Amino acid sequence: MRLTIHLAAIVALLTAAPASAQTPNDWRADVDGYARRLVDAGLVPGMGVAVTSGDSIVHVAGYGVADRETGRPVDMATEFYIASSTKALTATAVLLLAGRGEIDLDAPVSRYLHDLGFEAPLEADSISIESLLTMTHGIEDGGPVILRTAYTGDFTPELLVDLLAHYGPAESGRAFDYGNLGYNILGLVLDPNDGEGWKEVVRREVLDPLGMKETTARVSTLDPERLAMPHSVVPGEGFRRVPLAKADANLHAAGGHFTTPRDLGRFVAAHVGDGTLEGERVFPAGAIASTHETHADQDREFGPFHRYGWGYGWDLGTFEGDTIVHRFGSFSGYRSHMSFMPAHGIGVIVLVNGDGPASRAADLMATYVYDRLLEKPDLAAAYDGRFAELEAGAAEYVEGVSQNLAERGARQAPLPHPLEAYVGAYDHPALGRMEWRIVDDHLEVSMGVAESEAEVFAAAEDKLRVELTGGGEVIDFTFPEGGGPAESLEYNGFTLVRVDP
Repeated sequence: MRLTIHLAAIVALLTAAPASAQTPNDWRADVDGYARRLVDAGLVPGMGVAVTSGDSIVHVAGYGVADRETGRPVDMATEFYIASSTKALTATAVLLLAGRGEIDLDAPVSRYLHDLGFEAPLEADSISIESLLTMTHGIEDGGPVILRTAYTGDFTPELLVDLLAHYGPAESGRAFDYGNLGYNILGLVLDPNDGEGWKEVVRREVLDPLGMKETTARVSTLDPERLAMPHSVVPGEGFRRVPLAKADANLHAAGGHFTTPRDLGRFVAAHVGDGTLEGERVFPAGAIASTHETHADQDREFGPFHRYGWGYGWDLGTFEGDTIVHRFGSFSGYRSHMSFMPAHGIGVIVLVNGDGPASRAADLMATYVYDRLLEKPDLAAAYDGRFAELEAGAAEYVEGVSQNLAERGARQAPLPHPLEAYVGAYDHPALGRMEWRIVDDHLEVSMGVAESEAEVFAAAEDKLRVELTGGGEVIDFTFPEGGGPAESLEYNGFTLVRVDP
């Protein structure tokens, strides 16, 4: 009885119309106020928020700027990259197909990818579709498949299958081990013949039925005036816009959608409603319920959340004693928070277009929404304290960035060879091709659609620093003893050899 009364009170609170003046139940105004406080303090450049109750969206708002260079504001139609939150969409598509008998979760992956093989003793016949969903497949992660799918975009299904033949067992065995690889393979299962075919399957099975018209896995279809541009912290400036590192080619089944908070709210509301959205049946009852059940154990902390399990595409955790089903995502200049509390029927989506402190701000905003709706006591004092902690953490983060930039600046020195000696194409059959060129008196590098400026890391050793995958990576060039252009380079443990133009 107590639970029924509590839920009824929450529903009444969620559906209460916003008042023109502050009232005890004016939760929307409180949410707006806290969001604007985060933006005004410079802790996040732009933010989109959606709140769901049961199978309906009850609040959507945008705050801050989508692009600091132009001042274009975030509104309800602004689209953000959601990175690994895509895993929940991919898993939902797989479960819907399984519910119709078109995919067998217990079947080995070899049933759908006939040419797939791995390094002994790993066998494709021993890896089930379910183990890919639960990340208990036991295949080592990382390597060329991850580089090509998430960053360079230089791949075909046939090439990925060939590359996977060199992947062996994971050190963790068949225990849960979070990573992208299982969902990249699921993308192949959804359409073995087209590297982007999984996008159409997810659109057909999930996006279209839910009316998610503002969600896409193709950058080429985005309206630039609706795109939240990525931003990173620059000491003394706050957030600065950085290049968008995503294109059609490197949007993948483990991290591949741009969307708005209100569109993602439709997805969350349908999960909370067991396949209904705004009172209408969209998916068969029970078809997606198993995605929220524990299929693998984990025991780790993520900010204020304790993660105890993994479902199908969702993390299962707790926040202040309540179960929270969630899936987050992060990539250069973006952070997504998508979650719901099954016991209360509440869902929260927070999307931001910044990294560093903005990442923590996304989770702080989400927890504020939950605690405000659940009418937690001493809310103002608690979140004043958490706000102060975030500000202090942001200051430490900026100081760390400043120190890093100073250290990098101190390493700058003339290279022992002219820039032309580094220019050229370098190739590795598994990793792909890396191309170096001179732009405005400095070196730049590209691999597929991934691009980066280069800076000196250790001049005397011919080492350069790049950011092809969102973090700093060191590349070591090798020159012939007799002089001349570089003949090879080392990158992430691979030797890429110069090739003729």
